[in-house]
Amino acid sequence: MFRNSLFVVLALLLFASPAFARENRSKQVSESKDFSVEQVLKDVYALVDSENVKLFDKTNEEMDRKLRELFDTSILRSKLEQFYTMLYYISRYTTIGEDELTIDRDLTIKLLISSRVFTDREFPRNISDVFLSRKNIEKPFYKVLFSDDRVELGLNYGDGYGISKVGMKQEAQALVFYGGFSFRLRKKGENVEAFDFDGVDLYGNFGSRGFVNVDINYVAVKSVEFHKASEMALVKAKVSRKEFEINKHTWLLGLVTRFVTDKSLQPLDW
Repeated sequence: MFRNSLFVVLALLLFASPAFARENRSKQVSESKDFSVEQVLKDVYALVDSENVKLFDKTNEEMDRKLRELFDTSILRSKLEQFYTMLYYISRYTTIGEDELTIDRDLTIKLLISSRVFTDREFPRNISDVFLSRKNIEKPFYKVLFSDDRVELGLNYGDGYGISKVGMKQEAQALVFYGGFSFRLRKKGENVEAFDFDGVDLYGNFGSRGFVNVDINYVAVKSVEFHKASEMALVKAKVSRKEFEINKHTWLLGLVTRFVTDKSLQPLDW
């Protein structure tokens, strides 16, 4: 019974209700009025590495078409999908000869701001370095470093996500980055999946009340598959090891959550 209760808790840790997704839609529509995909394309082609070598030596019609589709304001997508998919296209279509490179910080920030892939437009200014490895071109690796050891990004325009389940309110408040984070990308059919995350947790108030009382603050996202042209994502997550460094729990909870990974299909955005 204890183990079953933990499964219930884990199944709710990253759940976001459709009501919050509808709220975000109205905000996204208002933001799209002065958005320019032409500026996004211009900023992509302006990217250079730390040696001032251009990532693109010429325009690529296929990438242009895909980026225009990705940032088509008539199609409501999550900013998360746009962020990770844009990074996948950059790694996929770059003409630079190096397999490993550091992308110019200032030009990266300029692109992240013009593309509006973050609801908090000031957040990209926290970035200090962006590293890209294309040794496996099908699964590119990114590492993003920040100027501080702990940087938080609020969810749902800073309002967070919340539902009442298992006897208490589940509140997903922010993503927490520990000096930087890394991930890999790959295509899964028409979708892009970000996986192998390191250095980032979901922070909030999670847990259960009833037969078993559990309080959890930190959840580690393992992978997110973004469903193309929608706000839906297939999320795999588990209780973060950071939770057991900061908060006191029973040894049994630590043992069980080490092996339990939750999988859920849900609206997801930051």
